[in-house]
Amino acid sequence: MRSRAISLGALLATVLTATAVAEAPAPQGNFGGGALVAPPRDIFGPGNAIVALRALPERKLEIEATVRARCAGGDIAATATIAASGRFEADGTATQEPSPAVKITTRYELAGRFASASAADGTISATIERSVEGRTTRCRSGKVEFGARRPTGGRGSPGAPKKARYFGTTSQRGVGPSRPIVLRVSGDGSRLTRVLFGESVRCDDDRLSVGVEAPRTNIRIDARGRVNDRDRFTLTQGETLVHVDDRFTAELGSRGARGTFSLSDRTTDRASGRTIQRCSSGTVRWRAAR
Repeated sequence: MRSRAISLGALLATVLTATAVAEAPAPQGNFGGGALVAPPRDIFGPGNAIVALRALPERKLEIEATVRARCAGGDIAATATIAASGRFEADGTATQEPSPAVKITTRYELAGRFASASAADGTISATIERSVEGRTTRCRSGKVEFGARRPTGGRGSPGAPKKARYFGTTSQRGVGPSRPIVLRVSGDGSRLTRVLFGESVRCDDDRLSVGVEAPRTNIRIDARGRVNDRDRFTLTQGETLVHVDDRFTAELGSRGARGTFSLSDRTTDRASGRTIQRCSSGTVRWRAAR
C-alpha cells in the first residue's frame, strides 16, 4: 500500500504539472529584436534581421520582420497563434513595390517559441526575388537565428558585458507591433559593433518613409556603458544634394539597455542651394533586454 500511495502521488504531481504548463498565461505585449552578423560582414547583407512581435489576447500573435539577403531585404507581415507550449509558426509570400520599376517578392518560413513571458527565440529564412524593369535576381537569407524580448526591467549594473546581445523595441510603431531594435557588443566589451532598428521618417510634405537603419560600426563604449554617436554626410542625387544628420545614444548595462536615436535629412538644389525638402524622425526612445 505504501508503494502504491507513492506511485499515485507521483502520478498526481505529473498531472498537475502538465495542467499547469498547459494553462500557463500566454505572453502579452510588444517584443522586439532580430539578428546581427559580426563585422566585417555587411550589416545589410545575409544573416541580419529585425523582428517585431505583438502578443494579443486569445494567444494571437502579430509578426513584422525584415530579413536581409545578398540582393535585397524582404519585409514580412504575418499573424500566428501561440500554442500552449509557447511555439508559433508562420510561412508565406509577401510582395512589396518600393518604386514603380522595382518589385520584391519574399517567400519565408518563420518559427519560434516563447521561453518565458518576456523572451522569445526562433529562426527565419527567406528566398527573395528582386525584379527591376523585368530583370529578376534571386537570393537567399539562409536560416537566421533571432531573439526577441519584452524589455520591462532596468539596465542593471552600468557597463556592457563581453559579447552581449540586446533585443528590444522603440517608441515608434509599425502597423501593429512596436518597431524593433537589436544590438551587438564586441568580444572585449569595449565597442558597440552593430545596431539595427526599424524606423519611420516624416517629411514636410507629410510623406512617411519607412525602413531599416543602422548607426556607425564599432562605436566606442565608455566605462559607464554609454555610447554617443553622430553621423553627418552628404549624398549627391542627380541635381540635388541630401544632407544627412543622424544621432544615436545608448546606456548599456548587465541586464538591459536604453537610449535614443534621431534621423534627419535636408534636400537642396545643387545649383541654387535652395532647400527642397526636410525629413525627420524626431527623437525616438528605445529599450532593450539581454
